[in-house]
Amino acid sequence: DGYQFLITYTYGKSLDYGASAASGGGAVGNGQTITNMDAWKGPSGFDVRHRAVISYVYALPFGTGRRWMADSGGLMQALVGGWQLSGITLLTTGRPFTVTLQTGVNNGAPSWPNRIGSGKLDDPSVDLWFNTADFVAPPANTYGDSGRGILYGPGHVNFDTSLSKRFASGGGSNIEFRWDVFNLFNHPGFGFPNTAIGNINAGRISNTLVDNRSMQFALKFNF
Repeated sequence: DGYQFLITYTYGKSLDYGASAASGGGAVGNGQTITNMDAWKGPSGFDVRHRAVISYVYALPFGTGRRWMADSGGLMQALVGGWQLSGITLLTTGRPFTVTLQTGVNNGAPSWPNRIGSGKLDDPSVDLWFNTADFVAPPANTYGDSGRGILYGPGHVNFDTSLSKRFASGGGSNIEFRWDVFNLFNHPGFGFPNTAIGNINAGRISNTLVDNRSMQFALKFNF
């Protein structure tokens, strides 16, 4: 009583042969050479394997008709009754990226490394998100065998919440007060690591994809 929620979950996989304007901000890029288009195939920039969204609305149990302080009246009823908590919680895995080379080996043409290991770490961190030792430069004037979009960046959990209340103002109208908080717990939402093998910062994450916690207050007159 006094609450409702909706849960959605998506399991997805999207493959293509090259990045585009609709790549969703991914970091997969395009292939190394048009003479081997099969090697371009890989996850789309917007590919997300798991995504869950939970939305909810909860009428706080205070005031007339509620569990607590139902008999309060006057000023106290106006202060504690009618509050509503709502929000949206997002849980998502990361998006793919392609491992590259700091210094190419094909006279300026795109160059990828050879892959000698999975590139995955048991306990990745922002200081080292993937195992850079699993990638080495191929011989000069050759194309590396590492694939497109073979590794994934960090996932993210985000909470957006809102606390609101309507105050009667006569004649069927009311004034609605809202307090909205975005990224409630200030999760950083890390971006992609440096993908260039040979760069001193290869494997390190130094950027974020979401804003820091922010909030806003609002008054709205409904009539």
